[in-house]
Amino acid sequence: MTKLTGLFFKILMATILVLSVFTPAIASAYSGYGAGTSTNPYRIATCAQLQEIDSNATAYYTLVSNIDCTGVTFTSLTPSPAAFSGTLDGLNHTISNLTTNNDSGLFSQTNGATIKNINIASGTASSNGNLGSFVGCARASTLDNVHSSMTVASLSGSAYVGGLVGGSVEGTTINGASYSGTISGGSYIGGLVGYQGTLTPAGGSLSNSYFDGTMNVAGTYVGGAVGILYSGAVDNIYSSGSINVTGATTYLGGLIGITYKGATNNSFAASYINGTGTQFGAVFGIFFGAASDFSSTRSNLYFDRYRSNGNDAHSLGCASTDQGTGTCAEVNTANATPLYFKSNSTNAPLNNVSWDFANTWSVTSGYPALRNLQLFNAPTGIPNNGDANGDSIQDSYQANVMSVQDSNGVWATVTVPTASACTLGNGTTTSPTASDTGYTSLTSLTSFWVYCPTPGSTVAVTIIYDKQYTSPTLRYYNASTGTYTAVPGVTYGTKTIGGIVKTTATYNLTDGGSLDSDGTANGIIKDPVGLASLVVVAPATGFGAPQGTSSRIAAAYGLMSLCLFAAAAALRRYSHSWRLHKG
Repeated sequence: MTKLTGLFFKILMATILVLSVFTPAIASAYSGYGAGTSTNPYRIATCAQLQEIDSNATAYYTLVSNIDCTGVTFTSLTPSPAAFSGTLDGLNHTISNLTTNNDSGLFSQTNGATIKNINIASGTASSNGNLGSFVGCARASTLDNVHSSMTVASLSGSAYVGGLVGGSVEGTTINGASYSGTISGGSYIGGLVGYQGTLTPAGGSLSNSYFDGTMNVAGTYVGGAVGILYSGAVDNIYSSGSINVTGATTYLGGLIGITYKGATNNSFAASYINGTGTQFGAVFGIFFGAASDFSSTRSNLYFDRYRSNGNDAHSLGCASTDQGTGTCAEVNTANATPLYFKSNSTNAPLNNVSWDFANTWSVTSGYPALRNLQLFNAPTGIPNNGDANGDSIQDSYQANVMSVQDSNGVWATVTVPTASACTLGNGTTTSPTASDTGYTSLTSLTSFWVYCPTPGSTVAVTIIYDKQYTSPTLRYYNASTGTYTAVPGVTYGTKTIGGIVKTTATYNLTDGGSLDSDGTANGIIKDPVGLASLVVVAPATGFGAPQGTSSRIAAAYGLMSLCLFAAAAALRRYSHSWRLHKG
């Protein structure tokens, strides 16, 4: 029996060993909150969680705070077994100090993905392959409202390199984007996109975007916005950056290096071309039009002659080698009109209806700016210069801190402990449909959601009000019933931040509990609350306070009435005793 037991044990261990070798590893669950769906996306609050996108290529993700990747060894996201095909919505947050080596930028490859509302503020991406601060190669993907000032360094002279995307193929669309960093490399380089287009499906598009960074190049097919435009549309873009030629360079264009079958419309080049080479053009390095086997088209294009440094060799002023029709209009000859493209929306091509200065672009003292880029700045007025909870860390980098300004201009800063792994979102000021009987509101209702990894969790919440209140009480509002209740177990206190004494209120919230508006233990706690003061009602003594007096004065009247009532009662008792004594 013992021998049989020993044999069984050996067979079992061998089986486990074989399974461990040949069974594929199962991706671990996402460490933060969310389910990876469109209605409940994974919520990314740290650089480590950003790296976890690798574990699920098809999920939905959002950034819930600015992310600082300082000190993190980050590998370009290359979800296995396929390229990323999910959605990453930055919700207008910024990633800073993102550094990758010998791979690509944020993503190595995407296929059918959506990336939007993200700013990469700093860091370095270097690679021997296709390289861009957002994507090395984007297939059939959408990039919207993405911006970068990341340094992009090509280690090879044969890969596609762009400030945002290296290769934009198979119908990829890029809209409302900008790049303002530094690019270095050899060939096939664009300030925004290295290569755009394929035969099938359609070549995709690049629109409402600009390059105002720096390029250090020595190679072939270099453009201020696009290195190689094979097919697709380029509309409403410009390049105002500097292109420094550091070695033998051929086919350099202030806007596009070479175009085969693409359409370029309503755009301008104000690139500063510093250096010389073979076949440079103010707009295109080389343009293949209807006279060749290709069929590129162009319309309503302009260039700054002074900043192009005389690189308009062709008589049309478009390209050094030009087989197309239509001109590229020259402005600012000899620097006579340096503000032609600046500080206005009326000079061509900016006066074209496709340049939407009401919703997409804004006029500045310089070149046109994208309105969406302004959303990445921290909301103005947040107390203590953006550190409302006074922990010496900017709140925008903390997913567990959120500030909401009420209708009276008072800020309420909501915080949950970092150790809880819970995050905050959807902060607004709520307008109740019912009044709180017996109470006077001190603040507007602050509505916020707490997201926790574990359904049913209880988390401590602290609200810091940017003002000091005397004897406040925290009230919870149920929008479904239009009723108010007192928040139980609140600890009130004060905290001095930035030299201002502020009222604090700390209490516990339970997912699915009485203070959770959705009433479900689903990992989301919805809690609209506000400070109020109790209205003191005096007894009906005939000495009531005048109408319209404050609750504090009303209380004083009530106290005075009680004193007078007690004095009158004592006087009556004394008078009765005196009569009895006199007999």
